[in-house]
Amino acid sequence: MEKSEQVEEILGRYSSEKENLLPVLQEINEKAGYISRETMEQVAHFFRLPPSEIFGIVTFYKKFRRKPLGENPIHVCLGTACYLLGGKLILDAFSRELKIEMGDTTEDKKFSLDAVACFGCCNVAPVIKIHQQIYPKMTPGKVEEVIINLQDEKKNNDPV
Repeated sequence: MEKSEQVEEILGRYSSEKENLLPVLQEINEKAGYISRETMEQVAHFFRLPPSEIFGIVTFYKKFRRKPLGENPIHVCLGTACYLLGGKLILDAFSRELKIEMGDTTEDKKFSLDAVACFGCCNVAPVIKIHQQIYPKMTPGKVEEVIINLQDEKKNNDPV
């Protein structure tokens, strides 16, 4: 299903009352993985609001992505335990290695980088999560190894 059709399907389940705006944006973000400028305009039209109001909401809340996730979405925990044990340094190392900032996706769409508040894995902090896998006791020095392993994994799973 094309993204525009997916958005129309979601909008079709709601009335255009303003109290439905956040639930609509949350569902679009969850199902599509991000909210594009075109989607913001589509939502603005549905709710009879200026696109700038939708843009303001989407950019205000960190939970809304404005760019698609990469094939390997990297989520770095910055909860208290992870932060105190080097979470920010790990985030910075991924940013350096991938040459992207938090919230961005690499040009080849292989990786995206985000920070989260907590995964509830404080006993093995600091942690990152890629897909559904938790990487415990991360260090900035392990960042390059994780990236290389993900790239090798992809190569080994590609049909010859």
